[in-house]
Amino acid sequence: MRMDKQITLRATTTTPNEFGIPTMTHADSTVFAEKKSVKRSEFYAAQSSGIRADIIYLVNADEYADQMTILDGTTVYNVTRAYQVGLGRVELTCTRR
Repeated sequence: MRMDKQITLRATTTTPNEFGIPTMTHADSTVFAEKKSVKRSEFYAAQSSGIRADIIYLVNADEYADQMTILDGTTVYNVTRAYQVGLGRVELTCTRR
């Protein structure tokens, strides 16, 4: 496994400002990941559920804190599924925005 791809994990929180208007803030963390293709069976299973699966990233479990957005260069992905793979790795199935 080569984790040679740098991606940005983005956590978004919504808090009211001083006027009570909800404001979104982002907390980004850059991590190394392994980029993998979606397997055929997983792709069609997602399609039958009405979900798209475009790409999979494998990251270290201690670096992932339930972020739901991934930035890979200029491409933005939503995390549709996070799955623990063995000890110390999390597999993130993502959909392109």
